[in-house]
Amino acid sequence: MTAWFRLLVGLLIGVIGLIAMVRLISGGFPGSVLVAELFAGLAMVPWVIYAGWRARHGRLTPRTAVPVVLVGLAGLASVWWGTIGPVLALACSLTGFVIIWVYDLPSRRKPSGRLVRLDDLQQRRP
Repeated sequence: MTAWFRLLVGLLIGVIGLIAMVRLISGGFPGSVLVAELFAGLAMVPWVIYAGWRARHGRLTPRTAVPVVLVGLAGLASVWWGTIGPVLALACSLTGFVIIWVYDLPSRRKPSGRLVRLDDLQQRRP
């Protein structure tokens, strides 16, 4: 899987969060919606960038990218359903990001095979 495809998967997850947040805020403010949408959009741009960066530098395989894309498409479909849709889309965005984040964690090191007790270390020193 190329780094560009992983970047697109991460950007999909981030953009779904952005759209959901703008829709949620625009539904909550009956007055000046434009200002609220502008601030929500500006606040969510770092989320989009970070989700894309994390996915691009992660170790997503095609097997792990499929659930992320499916969750993203589910969020994209649900964002347009009334009031609960944006909330579900935010949950889908977070779920997709958690999958990306888990596969970006550093791999565990193998134990060195040599365990030393503290008493042994203290006895060696004069």
